[in-house]
Amino acid sequence: MALFEASTMSVGSVVVETTQNKGHAPEFWADAASNRIVSVGGNCHPLIAQQAEAFKEAVRATALHYIKEAIKSDRTTMIAELERQGHKDMADIIRSL
Repeated sequence: MALFEASTMSVGSVVVETTQNKGHAPEFWADAASNRIVSVGGNCHPLIAQQAEAFKEAVRATALHYIKEAIKSDRTTMIAELERQGHKDMADIIRSL
């Protein structure tokens, strides 16, 4: 008698997106967030799908705004810390990004 039965299980699809010499843009992360938060079913009424897509775009725009604000805030923190430690040249590099 087997202690367990093996069965096939699907865990979804995996998508890999890479960049070259940089990280992903805020728009990439806003798209990823809105796609995870809002899903529009393929079998729903067209008007409901249209409303869901509009809501998804509003979620994306909101996420993008706050992602950009978080980036600015983090850079401000890094600049202040670099300047506090006497690395004005490095702080200027971060400031110019």
